[in-house]
Amino acid sequence: MVLVVVLMILCVIMALVLEFHHDSRIGLQLAENTRAAYQALNCAQAGLALATMALEQTRGIGTDDKLVEILTGSVQVPIGEGRCTISVTGESGRINVNELVDGSGRPVRKKIDQLLLLIDVLNAQNGGEDPISYELVPAIIDWIDPDDQVTVLPFVEGRNAGAESDYYRGIEKPYECKNGPLDVLGELMLIKGVTKGILYGGSQTQQGGSTVGLAAFLTVHGRGRLNINEASVIMLQTLSVQIDRAMAERIVQHRPYMSLNELAKVPGMTPEVLKVIREHTTVQAGDEYYTVTACGTVGTATRTLRVVLCRDRRQGRVIPVVRWEM
Repeated sequence: MVLVVVLMILCVIMALVLEFHHDSRIGLQLAENTRAAYQALNCAQAGLALATMALEQTRGIGTDDKLVEILTGSVQVPIGEGRCTISVTGESGRINVNELVDGSGRPVRKKIDQLLLLIDVLNAQNGGEDPISYELVPAIIDWIDPDDQVTVLPFVEGRNAGAESDYYRGIEKPYECKNGPLDVLGELMLIKGVTKGILYGGSQTQQGGSTVGLAAFLTVHGRGRLNINEASVIMLQTLSVQIDRAMAERIVQHRPYMSLNELAKVPGMTPEVLKVIREHTTVQAGDEYYTVTACGTVGTATRTLRVVLCRDRRQGRVIPVVRWEM
């Protein structure tokens, strides 16, 4: 009996020891994961500091051979025990959706036509699968204009009416129409007809690729014309129906431009196309907005910082505007 009791006590002690060992290993692993996560965040902070310094000291990140590879995410920068990938995109190479209306809330036809043409280009590139509707444009206008009148675009065929608070009050989780400018681009998800696929893309096409969303070409920061030195091939096609993909690619190949007159040297450029480009674009830098994405990695831990920076050339400063931590 004594032997049995001793064995039982030993079994209980062994079970307690094993449980304590298990809990200790879990605690140590959690501590290690936390340490790696903080180190990854520090790597991302270092990447953000590098991008900020580059924006302060260079005329244009796309024209600096020493920085272009680092700041386009094509190489990883080693930092301590980890590494960081940095991506910098210019907001002045995108359409500011808040400029679809003027200061009085009246629709701006030039900006509306550009957004409609962007929808055409994306629908064609996505192979016509899940096409983006023109109806999104008046819906965005109604979200940002100050009145409660539903916008109708008579020059648009098919469904061309927006939505005000009466519509949003009738959905499953009702809310009011903002009737003010967007603060962040993700706010578009609240607008009638905007889905995650339309805004961010990513769904598979029959050709095996992925659809491209609107978010890559829109912004809520900055004012003024499209910067020809930062606009993508797709964005250049939104300037005129006369600018096809081949023409847009030739424009990109001859960058950077010191003046719009240099566009005349692009093969195939005509006076008519150049006139249209002059009306919509610039090569001059003023207050510029950039989105910096810095991804830090240590082991299996990854932390990402996304920050919108404003570069004020007159004061020689770079100021953070919006910051996300992921």
